[in-house]
Amino acid sequence: MRITLFLLLLFSLPSQALTVITGNSFERYNLESGLEYRLQASPEPPEINADWEVARDTLTFGFNPDNLWIRFSVRNTSSETQNLVLDFPYPLLDEVDVYIRDESGKEVVHRLGDTRPADAQHIQHPHLVANFRLPAMTQHQVQIRVKTEATLNVPITLWTQSAFISSSVRATVFDMMMYGILVGIALYHLLLFAQLREPSYFWYSIFLITLVSIFAYFQGYINAYVFESLRRHSNHFLPWSYAVVAISCILYIQRALDLPRSRPGYSRLLNMVAATGLILAIVAMYIPYSSSIKFLTVYAAIATLIVIGAQAIRAFDQYEPAYYGFTASAFLMVGMGITIMEKTGLVTSTPITRSAGDVGFTVMAVFYALLLSQRMRWEQHKRHKAELAVRLSNAELLQTQQKLNKKLDVLVRERTVELEKTNEQLHKASITDPLTGLYNRRHFDQEFQRLHHAAMQDGTSLSLVLLDIDHFKTINDRYGHPAGDACLIDIANRIQSVAKNFDAVCARYGGEEFIILMADEDLATARAAAQTLLSLIREVPVAASGHSIRVTASIGVIARQPSSADETDTLLKAADELLYQAKAQGRDQICSPEKTDYSL
Repeated sequence: MRITLFLLLLFSLPSQALTVITGNSFERYNLESGLEYRLQASPEPPEINADWEVARDTLTFGFNPDNLWIRFSVRNTSSETQNLVLDFPYPLLDEVDVYIRDESGKEVVHRLGDTRPADAQHIQHPHLVANFRLPAMTQHQVQIRVKTEATLNVPITLWTQSAFISSSVRATVFDMMMYGILVGIALYHLLLFAQLREPSYFWYSIFLITLVSIFAYFQGYINAYVFESLRRHSNHFLPWSYAVVAISCILYIQRALDLPRSRPGYSRLLNMVAATGLILAIVAMYIPYSSSIKFLTVYAAIATLIVIGAQAIRAFDQYEPAYYGFTASAFLMVGMGITIMEKTGLVTSTPITRSAGDVGFTVMAVFYALLLSQRMRWEQHKRHKAELAVRLSNAELLQTQQKLNKKLDVLVRERTVELEKTNEQLHKASITDPLTGLYNRRHFDQEFQRLHHAAMQDGTSLSLVLLDIDHFKTINDRYGHPAGDACLIDIANRIQSVAKNFDAVCARYGGEEFIILMADEDLATARAAAQTLLSLIREVPVAASGHSIRVTASIGVIARQPSSADETDTLLKAADELLYQAKAQGRDQICSPEKTDYSL
């Protein structure tokens, strides 16, 4: 009965459903916007007349207990059979059922998920993957059911088998290199502990090894390559790992920052956090995973903030080793933040954004090791200085000590300058779109909030110019993605050349969308700037890949004097509606609240 319903549902697929074309040059396709999906409580296929929604981005629904159904088609327009791989790079999904049906009605089912046996997946891989063959000039229909107790985050990529293997090899080599570095650092400190009997070295090693295990768990390596008996209890791995990480990190920070002596109140608070983690790990064994993971997520966030707070307090105490700990946490937070945004589709997926978490994690481990060594050196320096104070009895030795102190000050200043430069570069990278050099959307949103508040206080107006390149997909399809990237860069340069006269904030707002924010400028000024930009784009073709490409744009312009703090979304929505009005009226024009300008 269930198969019958599924076949009926496949026959009823509408003609406008997403169809991925896999031609001769096809290598990969990120299944995001255009996917049809449906959330429902029942695990049965949706009814024939059920309503489906269309995704605008990566399918992400947070903690959602419903079944997520997804559907699309794949068409092979090449003259050869293609070996394709459907890749789910978020490997913590409990159940993923993939139904692939060819034109003759033959159906192949893949039952994937981290709660299912590892041999249920035909390809052993950290991700959840389903492989299938697509004969030449044929079309297959794909329907997917996803059910999980963790966050319902479902990024999907369709690969050719060769491109998937190549990408997987590179990713695995990079991950293993990172893990090897971190495990090597941990083992080195275990050897130091065996020689020196200093507990800080031991707790740092445990902390690092457990953190590597958590990272490997989130990337799918543990579920893909561990014993089957351990896989069946993978939901208990995370609570206990969190507890071990919290306890080992706290015991390490306690000694490394000398908290019991210098900050006993904060030391007691950290001990309470460690005890809470142990209690949660025990409780997690007796409550549903959907509940325990929520508690653990909140606990991890609170524990991280408290540990960072301890490092900040000791830094304010001018305790030099704390600077390394605080810097380590900053790198980890930035790297993991970029990785989370890349996984949820908030930033463009690039090699930089995909590896940001690994890099931040590795830099954090190095700085934590430097914290420990700096603390040892700092204490050794104090003891040495005390001994010199007793032994030195003549001016020559005192003068030598002063010279040594001066050299140490110079080294500290040089190190501080290097760290400041690194932090400045990291900050610039975090607010800039890597392709066009304009601000990214996250930084634009922050600037928008700030300028909106200032305009509301001063009684001035704000103007928004929202621009979308017309038929950009056609440019990519006809001239290739490198030419499309060149167009984006060229248009970004033209936007900057116009916007610099108004001290405006320019950002890449989406794939081929750009936005300009002008403070204390009225609608007439914003329209004039938009008209200048429209003419500049229309009249000067873009030179890319040996072609002269004529590019036009549609622009929405809005200006308003803010009166309340919650108008930013309204202003953005108004600009977006005007942009779509310009596109609907033929493109290559400007729309604003007062009138519509048609292309000449």
